Amino acid sequence: MNSMPKIIGDFMELAFSSKICKVKVTDTKMLSQNIKRIRFKGHFPHINFKIGQAIIIRIDDTNYRNYTPSKWNSEKGTFEVIFHIHKNGPGSYFIENLKPDDQITVGMPRGFEFFKKEEKYQFFYGDETCISVFKSFKDEINANENNYLGILELDPDDMEVADKLGFSVDIVPKSANKAEFAIETLNRLDAKIWDLWQHGQFYLMGNAKSIQAFRKVLKEKGVLNKKIYTQAYWAEGKIGL
Repeated sequence: MNSMPKIIGDFMELAFSSKICKVKVTDTKMLSQNIKRIRFKGHFPHINFKIGQAIIIRIDDTNYRNYTPSKWNSEKGTFEVIFHIHKNGPGSYFIENLKPDDQITVGMPRGFEFFKKEEKYQFFYGDETCISVFKSFKDEINANENNYLGILELDPDDMEVADKLGFSVDIVPKSANKAEFAIETLNRLDAKIWDLWQHGQFYLMGNAKSIQAFRKVLKEKGVLNKKIYTQAYWAEGKIGL
């Protein structure tokens, strides 16, 4: 859902008040020129959050955007989202201008549980739009003393964000040929490492065409369909997905 008439949006807030919450911005930090971390505070003790679920933010009278929290604590009424500010649309403008004490309307987390926290070996691939969800993956994997690998395709201005957030992943630049450098990095993995990870869980997120290219290579390398989770966040020429 990207937009709806104002009268319907206002009605939804009243009719489904248990699933919609007003939250306040408590802290913001620019991690790079295009990556902004924002922390929020509200009251939602009944929410049973699952890693990877998305919230929906009302950015103006008629427009809505989906985002995935990097942290969530229902008991304390806090959550955090790491946003990619692409400077191309009302959602980006709205997030760029959020500051402490601003209040916004948020639809509570929804979506099925797809993160396999019991898997010993996990692998994620994506771009700036995936940093928030991958941060939640990384923290959960580390807490369970499991293992992960990852490849992030980032713009030059965002290259240092992974280190700031404690990621142990490969960083590659984007290419005109979708996923080209990420695939090269995958193919350079040591054979002993691949022997362990090829039976693990793979999460491919971000750009639709990049996901298709990377998934094709995984399939050629023998990774089973059931071990590959895909979620396209954006595609060229489309407003949201």
